[in-house]
Order: sequence, then structure tokens, then C-alpha cells
Amino acid sequence: MSTNERSSMLYRFGDAAPVGLLLGMPARQAAPVVIGILWLTLALMAQQPLVGLPGPLAGVALAFGRFRGVPLFEIAGPGLRLGLRRRRPWTRTSLLGSSDGEQDLPQAMAGLELLDMAAHWLAAEQRVAVVRDRRLDSVSLVMPVEGEGFPVASLAEQDAILEAWGSALAPLARAKCALSRLTWQEWSRPVGVEGHRDYLQTVAGSDTPGAARDDYEQLLHSQEPFTIAHEVLMTLTVDLRRVRARRSKSQVTSAIDALLDETRMLSTRLEAAGMRVGAPLDARALSDAIRLRSDPHRSATAHRGRRRSLAVSAGRTLSSWGPMAVESSWIQVRVDGSFHRSYYVARWPMLPVPADWMGPLLTGDTATRTVTIVLEPVPLAKASMEANRHLTSIEADHEQKARHGFRLTARERRRRNDVESRERELAEGHPEFRFVGIVTVTAGTEDALDDAAADVEQSAAQSLIELRPLAARQEDGWVASLPLGRSVRQGAWS
Repeated sequence: MSTNERSSMLYRFGDAAPVGLLLGMPARQAAPVVIGILWLTLALMAQQPLVGLPGPLAGVALAFGRFRGVPLFEIAGPGLRLGLRRRRPWTRTSLLGSSDGEQDLPQAMAGLELLDMAAHWLAAEQRVAVVRDRRLDSVSLVMPVEGEGFPVASLAEQDAILEAWGSALAPLARAKCALSRLTWQEWSRPVGVEGHRDYLQTVAGSDTPGAARDDYEQLLHSQEPFTIAHEVLMTLTVDLRRVRARRSKSQVTSAIDALLDETRMLSTRLEAAGMRVGAPLDARALSDAIRLRSDPHRSATAHRGRRRSLAVSAGRTLSSWGPMAVESSWIQVRVDGSFHRSYYVARWPMLPVPADWMGPLLTGDTATRTVTIVLEPVPLAKASMEANRHLTSIEADHEQKARHGFRLTARERRRRNDVESRERELAEGHPEFRFVGIVTVTAGTEDALDDAAADVEQSAAQSLIELRPLAARQEDGWVASLPLGRSVRQGAWS
């Protein structure tokens, strides 16, 4: 391929709509209709038609009704759970944690445990933080990753960088790979220009007059809102069920060994692709990251002052990484002194996009926000079977619609073409990753959160991404934005 051809390379996303079970409806939407019809059938068999009539009516209302603009079948369960505990905000019962070692955590973080352990990393022995998730039966670790030069590279160079990154991730989709998920989180926040002012104070002094100092102060004042810090953390997760326990070692220990091995190999491949990969975070660094992202507006001040918490002073460092209070509502969640609003990516770009298509979302606003991308590698054999099953379901759905006189929409025809392209790419040996995107916006007040969320929604629209709020699931969205490895599978939010 020539340079001119590479400079015009575009990328396409397939239609992520779930497979239709009945007349194009996904399983969760079709289930209430099917249950309602079965209820009516049973009532007619019992000669009680009046008892059975509400079944189909309730099923249709649940399948096609909406509440606050959100389909009822999506939020019926989460909305009910939120309504039952909305009046009871969670608060930590003890600053030092319980005496039996249990973590005092909110419901969305239940089952998480932060382990501080010694591990041999590269050529040295060091402390590594491992997140044990008892609910998902997995272990995770976190490492910082940085890339260089992508925004200022030419289009051809950006395509080459993406190809190198893809090659680094491709081995994760091999059969019997222990790694079940890879979560990439880009966190950005305004940091101001206090460092520049401190430098000016050191060089010029506070009593030094002059036009140059005034001009510099004016420049700092104008640039302060746009001075943004970016931090990328990558969380690798191993499912215990994928790991065979080694002799003389427990299942968890074997899984942690497999996690470290996969991390070393991935780090080597990423560095070969031109990225800088740091060592896995230890318990203190990971605890600081979790607290800072949960409550950046209060934690940043304490972090700059390096104040020791009561838990740290008492030697209970691992008990201090959770929040003090959590209060969930329909559209947001308050964690300590900060408000969070999470969105899921309901639709990826429908048009072909260039390599830097996420630029407006990642750099186009001054809000504190986290962009989370969850990648789930799929072995080639399993991906081929799923593509074949998906295509068979689409063809059966089209035939069913044709028999009942329904016409196919342009989106349905495109969905079939997308699945056919996917099946062809798998046959050529290209690896497949399921993926889901979550965007979490954070602010110090509710009004500031509304303004920041509006800015992020516009930036996402510039990237051709459609965001939808995680209605009644904001607490889960906040936890998914933290480097804990507790994320979601494809389609879990939609």
C-alpha cells in the first residue's frame, strides 16, 4: 500500500445492536412479551380470560414503554433496586475498617479486596497491588501507560502507530489465554497554573514590577482553565476459572502468577510499539489513584499537602482506599464531596473515521472526566461460531419479517453486511475484541456537573459518539471508572 493510500485510511465500526430474538427485538425486550403471551395462554386454558388479559398488556408496556426517555426493559430492575435504598445513603461505619479484615465498602464495590504483595517484576523485587474481586472471581493489577507523538503525527504515521498497538494486543485473543479483560482509562482534569506562578515567584519575586510580569500574569490567567493533566492507567484482569491451580499453590496464587506473566509479555510488546509502560502500581499508589478519582476536588488539596489519614497513621493503609459516603440518585452519584455522572456509549461512529477520531472527546473540554474502554479478547474459534450464529439469527429474522409483510430497514441491511464482513475478517485470521465504552464526568457541585456533562456530550458528538446516561445505575458507572478491574461485558449497559 502506498503512502497516499495509507494517508486516507478510514476505519469502520460495526453495528453494535444486540441480536434480535423476536422481530428484531433483543432478548431482554422480547422476554416480557413472550411471558405475557404465556400468561394469557395459561389463563385461557384455565378458562379465566380476564385474569390472563393483563399479561400481554403489561408485557407490551414493559417492552416498548419508556420512563424519563429510557426504555423500561433496560431500567426496570436497576430502578427498583435504587428506589428501595434511595433514602438510605451508604456511609462507612469505621475509619479503621473492621477487625476481621473485611473491607467496609458500598454495595457497588462489595467483594473487592486490595492485596499488597511482593512480586518479582523484571529485574527487581517490588510491591504490587492486586485487586481481588470475589464477586467476579478474578484478580487485577494496574499499570501506567503513556504514548508519544500520536496527535502531531501525520495520517500515515498515525495508521502505523495504530497497527503497532493492534499487533501488541492481538496475542491476547489466543485460545486458553488467562487474561479475560483489559481496561484502558484516560483520566483528565484541570490542574491550573499554580506551578507556573510558583516559578514566577521564585525567579522574579513578589515585589518585582514590570510590564513583562504583568503580561505573564495575564497569559497565565487566560490559560488557567485550559491547563489539563492527562493520566492513562491500564487494568489487566485474569479470570480464576481460566487458570489451572499449580501444585503447592492455591487457585488465587496461580491466577496472580498468570496475571504477572501476561502483564510482562504485554508490557514488552507495548514498549516495542513505542509506548512507555510503568511498573504495576503498589497499594499506596493505587489507593491514591482511587481516592483522587473518586473525590478529586477534596483529595487534590490533601494530596498536595501530603496529609496522613487516620487509617494510614494507625497502620491500616489498605482500609483507607474506599469512600466515606456514597449517595445514589437516578442521574448521578455523590461520592464524598464530588458528584459523578456516567454515560455508556450507545452508538459508535456510523461513518468511516480517521485514526484520530476520538480527539474531540479526549481533548475538547475542560471538565474532569474519565473515558473507560473495556476490551474483552475473544478466541478465534469462539468468535467464528458467534459470527455464524449472529448471521443465522439475522437471516431468520429477515425471513420472518418478509413472511409477515414487514420491510427491511437500511440499518438492518447494513447490520447484515457488517456481520458478513466480520465473518470474512475472522476467516482471514484477524483477532476479535468485544468492547464497551463508559464516560464519567466529575464535578464539585450539581450545577457544575450539569455544565461539565453538557460540554462532554458535545465533545462526544464531535467524535460521532452517542452517549446515554446510565439511568439508575450511576453507582455502578462510577465504580467502572475506577482502576479496579470491575467493569462490564459488551451490551451490559444497553
